[in-house]
Amino acid sequence: MSSRAEELLTEARTYAGEAAWARVSGLVDAADAELEAEPELAVLWAEAEIHLGNLRSARAALEAAIPRLERRGDAVGLRRAVNVLGAACFELGELGLAEEAFERALEMANAAGDHLTMARATNNLGMIANIRGAHDQALALYRVALPAYQRIGNSKGLAESYHNIAITYRDLRQYEEAERHQVRAIEFGQECQNGWVLAKAQAGRAELSLLRGEPEVAQAGARMAAEAYSAIPDPVGEADSLRLAGRACLALGSIAAAREALDRAVCLAREHGSALIEAESLRARAEVYARVGEWERLRGDARAAEAIFARLGAETERVEVEAWLAEVVEGRSLQS
Repeated sequence: MSSRAEELLTEARTYAGEAAWARVSGLVDAADAELEAEPELAVLWAEAEIHLGNLRSARAALEAAIPRLERRGDAVGLRRAVNVLGAACFELGELGLAEEAFERALEMANAAGDHLTMARATNNLGMIANIRGAHDQALALYRVALPAYQRIGNSKGLAESYHNIAITYRDLRQYEEAERHQVRAIEFGQECQNGWVLAKAQAGRAELSLLRGEPEVAQAGARMAAEAYSAIPDPVGEADSLRLAGRACLALGSIAAAREALDRAVCLAREHGSALIEAESLRARAEVYARVGEWERLRGDARAAEAIFARLGAETERVEVEAWLAEVVEGRSLQS
């Protein structure tokens, strides 16, 4: 490895550790020759691009880097690259490909005694299980990831796993358990001083506030999370926070503000290829259209959300949208 490439790697690793993804991307963008020669730089760049919402370019870079890592016999770099490839596919809604990548990364990590990659891959498989409605399986996977993160003292990973556990309990409507785990996520996020993790935990707590019937608190928390994501920047996280802000505004009767937030959420999610957040934002915007009687737009968003949920295997969400749309259409017929 050239001294220049070594310097770049050291600097890029430091920025990645600080979640300064724009700096990682800019640094590596200026080093095309080293990027081609050093696949670890390509992996770091791809990870940054995922956080910056450039999912397809990240996937392409990883698909090019993985064979180079295999030829080099770089087992450590290969495990990381395969797991990051899974993350890109996950965000793009390609859950079958994501699952294959995470399972491969987990198999390699178990064979090598690599606790960090094992924890990451297991946590990621839990996220897929949760989307598919397999909540018990998701919780079991997260509870495998937690002690692995604890063993190596990884506060960031602990924060992410506790956040994911909170989401699963939230989906199960066990809000007290969700709150307890969300608080733990915030504590570990503060410990690792990672702005991205803290923004995610803050958005999660805001979502809980909305579900508990506290839309004012939810709106304030969601707006703060959106601003934090925008500053990082992380457009996918920003889209999800704006989705939540839009739902809170709707609950408060602020139709124009809800529509503005959700228009932006749909645009960001679609532009950056985040299928799940696009579907959730379309579903929320359909509720805004229902409130103002824009029936064709309502149907368009609801059907689009339903199709994405079906592609993701999120059957519970798909059925909920289908039932809601039928109820709205029937209610309209009865009134007319």
